[in-house]
Amino acid sequence: MEQTTQEVNVDVQREAAAALGQKMSTKVRVQRYASALGPVVGPALIISPLNKVAEALADSGFMRPWVVEQIKQHLLNGGTFTNRGTDIGDYEPAIVSNGQQLHMQVRSEYRMASEAEVLTYVDNQEFANVTGKAVSKRAQERKYVLRYHEGPELIQAYDSLPRQARVMLDILSEAGRESFTEASIEMVLTENVERLKTKQETSVLFGFYRKRLVDEGHLEEASA
Repeated sequence: MEQTTQEVNVDVQREAAAALGQKMSTKVRVQRYASALGPVVGPALIISPLNKVAEALADSGFMRPWVVEQIKQHLLNGGTFTNRGTDIGDYEPAIVSNGQQLHMQVRSEYRMASEAEVLTYVDNQEFANVTGKAVSKRAQERKYVLRYHEGPELIQAYDSLPRQARVMLDILSEAGRESFTEASIEMVLTENVERLKTKQETSVLFGFYRKRLVDEGHLEEASA
């Protein structure tokens, strides 16, 4: 009689638990079961080298969600992925250590970006796209200086602003910089859009309040 998915899962767990009490080999055991899509094609039991199985798992679609989560967690935990040249033709002179010339080429490096790096990127990189929308040259050229709570008049004007405008200024103040382009303003607001409680694009929201924020002195337009 064909096993249900639940029964198969119980069998897999039982066999795995039993195996842990034994001396383990360096090989991987692969037990293949029939599914709702049809019977097993090929051998039901395979024992294969670890490297071969690991590479097959890395390439298989059903492992992709797990691999994605592991990559995310590694990066969030401060980890780095570095892709180096794998062929001697890819290598370039790097440093001299103990009189020996070393050759290495880093093709790419992946790590979490600091908030400052993100803002510098959107301020300067052509067609920078971090939020799903490429920033425009115009947004990079329009610059402002934040005057957050600088004196009693600005504080009083702040208190009279609509909630969204006040939250907008709070978010910009928390970014840790005084100078912004419209591109970096949009980036900071997008990163904190849940605090603004809006379904509008942050660029539209900023455009709605921009004149008042400038006229009242919360933001000072700076020359390019």
